[in-house]
Amino acid sequence: MYHSVFNDKIENKSDNMWCLSLSLFKKQINFIKKNTIKKIYKSETLLTEIPSHGLSITFDDGYLDTYKIAAPFLIENNIPFTVFIITNFIKNKKRGYMDEIMLKELSNNPLVTIGSHTVNHHQLNQIDDKLIFNELNYSKSYLEDLLSKQIEMLSYPHGKFNNKIKQKVFDSGYKLAFSSKFGVNKKNQDKLALNRSEIWSTDEIEIFNEKLEGNWDWLRF
Repeated sequence: MYHSVFNDKIENKSDNMWCLSLSLFKKQINFIKKNTIKKIYKSETLLTEIPSHGLSITFDDGYLDTYKIAAPFLIENNIPFTVFIITNFIKNKKRGYMDEIMLKELSNNPLVTIGSHTVNHHQLNQIDDKLIFNELNYSKSYLEDLLSKQIEMLSYPHGKFNNKIKQKVFDSGYKLAFSSKFGVNKKNQDKLALNRSEIWSTDEIEIFNEKLEGNWDWLRF
């Protein structure tokens, strides 16, 4: 689970735990590529199977640097990834985020999957039912209209959800929903309560590997 990547040759954002330097990001991806056991899959693989030793790469929010910095490196290396979009940020051309043209371009690449991160990134378990409906359905319909593709995946804002939210996610037509709880996804995993391991700007390769191996999964508690 990534958020943002910056080009450390021209700027410094090392004080932001959610923003990795491009050099560290490349080290992490190359580390996975060299691993003879682990394999990177598209996130939608989870619709039908949970591959042993499989992993997927996701980005939350839809930052401009996902398009400009992270995506070119991943596409060049033929690595699939998913981007979860806060749709009002795209629609309203919020500074620091992708625009509709960029999002369409990414979506047209067979390596890229687009999912919803809701309309405004409200914490869903702290808003009323009408606003929950809007956040889930309007983001889905906006992306489907813009990209002419079915949107089946959601990332919970702030990783927060409960049984009521899960039911509303299901009712809205999503088939996969991702939290920010550390942990592997097992064969019987609830498809609307999928785990992800957060990757931080301080995660050098030793720590990154520990996260891949599940040694940080205690953080889910």
